[in-house]
Amino acid sequence: MIHRKQDWISAKVGDEIVMMSVSNGRYLGLNTVGACIWEMLETPMTMEEIKEQLLEQFNVSAEVCGTEVTAFIEKLAEQEAITIDPQ
Repeated sequence: MIHRKQDWISAKVGDEIVMMSVSNGRYLGLNTVGACIWEMLETPMTMEEIKEQLLEQFNVSAEVCGTEVTAFIEKLAEQEAITIDPQ
């Protein structure tokens, strides 16, 4: 499962989200799809659940969606915005 870390605050700006870590002061800006994923993670989800929801909402192939979601989740993990439980 993928969980948001609780020390990040976020604000919606149009279709995008600006977020900041209260503990380390890092800022991130998320585009429309990134914002959608961040909002989904209000409730912990698996990578597969995220991909399934995005495939329903956006006109994208499963292959591209999988690659992009994996890269985005890895980037959020590197920034310490999320935790990923080992399965």
